[in-house]
Amino acid sequence: MILRFGKYGLAAPVLNALVRHTPLLDGDGQGAPPRAINYSADGQFIIQGDLLVGDISRRTPLDPGLRILDIGCGIGRLATALHRHRPGVIYTGFDVVRYGIEWCRKRLRDAPDFRFDHVDVRNRFYNPLGRINAESFHFPYDDNSFDLAVAISVFTHLLEDDTRRYFAEGIRTLRPGGRAYFTTFLPPDTIPQAAHFEFRHRIGAAMVERLEEPEMAVGYPLEFWEGLAAEHGARIAFLDRGSWTGQAGLPDYQDVLIFEKLR
Repeated sequence: MILRFGKYGLAAPVLNALVRHTPLLDGDGQGAPPRAINYSADGQFIIQGDLLVGDISRRTPLDPGLRILDIGCGIGRLATALHRHRPGVIYTGFDVVRYGIEWCRKRLRDAPDFRFDHVDVRNRFYNPLGRINAESFHFPYDDNSFDLAVAISVFTHLLEDDTRRYFAEGIRTLRPGGRAYFTTFLPPDTIPQAAHFEFRHRIGAAMVERLEEPEMAVGYPLEFWEGLAAEHGARIAFLDRGSWTGQAGLPDYQDVLIFEKLR
């Protein structure tokens, strides 16, 4: 936790400046950020990005002109893969880690339809000094302005109030008929012994792995998501289980929920 606070808190202004004004953290030339600032997929940045684009496109077409909102875009794992494989999409991503946004802007500066926004939302792990509370954060985008919203490993680090807010805002920004591709943990009634998490503790509707660091891994029962969808005029269109429970042969680690906005 102390190392995280140093990297994402005290040292963040230095990393921001290094990324923005020097070539020291530009990466290996293959499209991946250097390990020192890579907080998305570790050493498999390119591979995981390509797999993610393939996974999303199996469930919803990524046609030219599609307007995509990447909630918590990190350091551009999805964005760089989309730029390689689906350059005709119109992409907007935001994140709480400024140097991640600075790196994306620099890496994809020649992609006019790719936009990256920094939001100073407080997060215990990734932006401990942020000024804005997540539970009151208003996404800086108009209603009905996107065709697809994506949130990869975002809700797995948010407690209930923040999750409710992010879900509501994500659906608000979708056009009617638009879809949301959200990953989460859906703990079953009986968690297998081979599962990577046990989720023994409850904080409201949230099921957490560790009470001392609750945002480290957060899950919600399926009924929670069904209720949220109904509340905000959406429905669950698809559900795919992930391999975190220890089940082999599944393509995704986290569970995947795809919502459709009805109105």
